[in-house]
Amino acid sequence: MAGSRGGTDFTSALFLGQHHPSAALAPWTEFTTGVPAVLRELPAAAELASLVAAQQGADGGLVARSALHGMMDVLQSLPRPGDVLLVDEAAYPLTQWACRASLPRGVRVATYPHFRPPGVVPPVKTFLVTDGWCQGCGRPAPLAALQAIAARTGGQVIVDDSLAFGVLGRATGPQGFGDGTGTARWLGVSHDRLLWLGSLAKAYGTPVTVITGDAATVGLVARNGGNRMHSSPPSAADLAAGLGALRSSSLPRLRRRLWRLTLWLRRTFAGLGLPPLGLPFPIVGTRVDSLPLARRWRSALAARGVQVLVQLPRCRPGAVLSAVVRADHTQADLDALVRGLAAVTWDRRAA
Repeated sequence: MAGSRGGTDFTSALFLGQHHPSAALAPWTEFTTGVPAVLRELPAAAELASLVAAQQGADGGLVARSALHGMMDVLQSLPRPGDVLLVDEAAYPLTQWACRASLPRGVRVATYPHFRPPGVVPPVKTFLVTDGWCQGCGRPAPLAALQAIAARTGGQVIVDDSLAFGVLGRATGPQGFGDGTGTARWLGVSHDRLLWLGSLAKAYGTPVTVITGDAATVGLVARNGGNRMHSSPPSAADLAAGLGALRSSSLPRLRRRLWRLTLWLRRTFAGLGLPPLGLPFPIVGTRVDSLPLARRWRSALAARGVQVLVQLPRCRPGAVLSAVVRADHTQADLDALVRGLAAVTWDRRAA
């Protein structure tokens, strides 16, 4: 199998192509604190959280070891017994697990149809949980509609934006993905009644998560989160890589290149009779008639030295053949993918 640096791997979600060799990281004097995060964190933790919050225009920020750790802490700290927790039925499985963990505390947990929040909700405090971006249908969550429900009930929207963080963000023009600050800013939505989580493990290439929101809510999570009480905080290496990634002067250039490569590949998919799903995003996928056919195409591409994904979206039936675009892909890499696709899908397109 071709490696992620070999140029023919379209399975890695390191969208910006950042790899963080150890020699490129700022040095540290202690790798971890040896105590739970609630007692002491490395100074870089607050530095990273504050940097992300400031870029988003949020009042407060906090780091977590992963999106699951962060989501568990948020859902342990905010909903109280009798409150309602509404989770998008197609939300990422880790988010679903974190929501179900609230049941023993007397929180009422229910789902709502994918990206279709209910028009009427019970007259009790309601927390709405969603992914920021759905890779299955290539759409953003209806965050403004969710915020309106949260405002009527005194609750909050909790969004895991790990897929879009680093890619989508506030746009300065009609073209491009934006500044990488996330789906909320891409949609022009404020942080009002919105608690945001984003892992740096994809676009920014380091396994640490940041939580942002209003200072009071973030402070509540910081004091009461169970993982913060019972596990270690992110390591010095995670934090150094995160700070280095976010401060890189090459980010605008990398996002521009990612946008160009993504649009080129979407147009080429369409030209092959493989219409790409959803809005432009670095995961370029097309629906396939059946799962066995998708797997045959993937195997045939692998035999040609090109690795792609077969996905089974949670939001729709059927299989999707997907290629994940990275800013460190070359045009030759994309050409190899397209030649392979043209060859392995010929029979279907001829028919």
